[in-house]
Amino acid sequence: MGLDLCCEKKIAKNSFQSLAPSNEPDISLQKYESTYDGFYQDIEKNYNVLTYIQLIDYMNLLENFTLETATVPFAGQLKTQFSRNDAFLSQEMSVDEFQSFIENKLYQINEIKDIKANNEVMMDNFKGIARNIFYGLELKLKQNFKVESYNMTKKILIPLGVIFCASNVIEKVKLIFDLFKNGANKFTKSDELNLYLIASFLTSSYCIINARHNLNKMDNENLKKCLNTSELKDSQNLVKVFNETFFDKEELTWEEFKEKFNKKDEGFQWLFSSKGIRKLLEKNNV
Repeated sequence: MGLDLCCEKKIAKNSFQSLAPSNEPDISLQKYESTYDGFYQDIEKNYNVLTYIQLIDYMNLLENFTLETATVPFAGQLKTQFSRNDAFLSQEMSVDEFQSFIENKLYQINEIKDIKANNEVMMDNFKGIARNIFYGLELKLKQNFKVESYNMTKKILIPLGVIFCASNVIEKVKLIFDLFKNGANKFTKSDELNLYLIASFLTSSYCIINARHNLNKMDNENLKKCLNTSELKDSQNLVKVFNETFFDKEELTWEEFKEKFNKKDEGFQWLFSSKGIRKLLEKNNV
């Protein structure tokens, strides 16, 4: 796979394996902060195995995972372009299947195996965290769609990779464009995009603070502060805000879409950052 760990953490980018074309220049990374980021650090940094994994690896492993092939090593070329028509997006995944994906795919990457050998606590904690994030997202999506049961699919787990896996900014921009562009190669509003957005917003807020509380109980006052901007209604509202501010026209070309993430003051790189998403949730709190 494409992993190459550096001396401390994260991974060095392999320029020969990218979700963006080689002729696309990268976009300068923008950093964000929100008020209560400190409460999220255990989940997002200290026990987060995803930060050691390249996004292109996460996407390829997720697409090809089944219980039948769980222990079969990944073979072949890495896929570099995804589409809203990819069959794997609608494949259902239970929490136990998600844990199998983590154990049999993510944890079997050679460099992750090296980390696991020296840090079993981190690996065990991450599995519990991932299950709690899954449960939290499933619960909130049931409430969002007002149904008693909700079938989680692989597409709903893509935000986890986009937000936390290692990647250049341009790769994330290209992946989102490819996943939601229409047949005319234009980026438009859609129900699929809205689902991705609300999954991203819930994952970065309610789901992570819920996992944090389950890992290490928070006092009620701090938990209440975090949940104040992490309710379902906050994520629902931010989906509305995104659609109203991002789409200054009904259809966006690749160049127009890409430019949205170059802007600093009113740009949209926050979409790829859990801290950025929480900052926007705070700003648009309802």
